[in-house]
Amino acid sequence: MKIIARWQSKSEEETQKRGEELAKKFFHPGDLVIVAGELGVGKTQLVKGIARGLGIEEEIKSPSFSLVNEYKKGDFTLYHLDFYRLEKEEEVIDLGWEEYQEDEKGIVIVEWGDKFSSLFPPPFFWVHLSYGGEEIRYIEVFCYDSCSG
Repeated sequence: MKIIARWQSKSEEETQKRGEELAKKFFHPGDLVIVAGELGVGKTQLVKGIARGLGIEEEIKSPSFSLVNEYKKGDFTLYHLDFYRLEKEEEVIDLGWEEYQEDEKGIVIVEWGDKFSSLFPPPFFWVHLSYGGEEIRYIEVFCYDSCSG
């Protein structure tokens, strides 16, 4: 594991900007991105920026209740999953986890993926957001194994 980026964000817009920067610098089709952090820290805001950086113009919505949202651009798909409400690995597998992982033309982003980290074989990116005060968020990006970025 190595850290590849570390930022501080003071707004939703800045968090989105960092997500856009991540997408442009590091993420490619076939990548897996785990986004971890406390409730309300800005995980979905970061994903909105990542999507924008990948050229996706659709409105990005949290998949907290749908569990999976798919956004297409040509033959590329961004799979946005949220494991917050899931309690067992079997529930993740029942979502069709293996199919998402096998799509070499897509990028899979999983919010709350840290709940089931044993399901993620390297390589993958791990993005951790944390509170640094009322208005400050810290964003740290790690690469596990030989990430494509």
